[in-house]
Amino acid sequence: MSTRAAAEMEQRQDELGSLVRDFNTMADRIEELISRQRQLISDVSHELRSPLARLNVALDIGRQRKGDDPAFDQMEQDLESMNEMIGRLLSIARLDASTTPVAMTEVDLSELVSKIVRSAQFELQESNAVHLNMSGQYFVLANAELLHSAIENVMRNAIRYTEGDSPIEVCLRSQEVAPSDFVRLAIRDHGSGVPESELLNIFQPFYRVAEDRDRLSGGTGLGLAIARSAAIAHGGDLYLSQNRDGCVTFSLTLTRSTVNEI
Repeated sequence: MSTRAAAEMEQRQDELGSLVRDFNTMADRIEELISRQRQLISDVSHELRSPLARLNVALDIGRQRKGDDPAFDQMEQDLESMNEMIGRLLSIARLDASTTPVAMTEVDLSELVSKIVRSAQFELQESNAVHLNMSGQYFVLANAELLHSAIENVMRNAIRYTEGDSPIEVCLRSQEVAPSDFVRLAIRDHGSGVPESELLNIFQPFYRVAEDRDRLSGGTGLGLAIARSAAIAHGGDLYLSQNRDGCVTFSLTLTRSTVNEI
């Protein structure tokens, strides 16, 4: 968003110069609006932490005075959901606003993906609920905690939307086209798909496809936003593709450090 037309072009006294000045003015305003939006998300998230902490204390006091009550259990669940949402918002704000490079180390991506797959299989209580296809052992330069969060968010999205007994398919392999120094992780679910009109918005914070907004399992619309921000922070990207049957594939590309083929 910091890109501007050359300063010498603004000095022209013709229609091209006028166009350049309008373009730079527009870019300044858009950059400022986006910056304010990111700052607002961060500020609001921080400010919500204090009243949320006080509500948790009030809940404990209420239980001590009134004893067990189903209403208290519901309140606790809602407070936990709010706390998780605030944490996710802060994650997005840090990733979008940070000018400091993320601390990186060499991470065994193969082991990280295997661990997430095992956790998903345990959660679904089926050993064949997630199929892992891995053609080698891959190492990437990454922040292990951030990368784990990104992949887990995509996996949870697949768990939420896959239908019937269809397994979730996870494929980890080297990039098949140039540049070949990338590794590609693909996570595919067998759900109802995403409408074409929604594809450009799927990675926006709080965005969910219209038919899922009222579903209890619809989530908060933050997981994919965090995952893509994390992918970009690693110099990669996260993108979506789908076939005619509605099967959705999220593909994460990362730069390899070394590759040890099995």
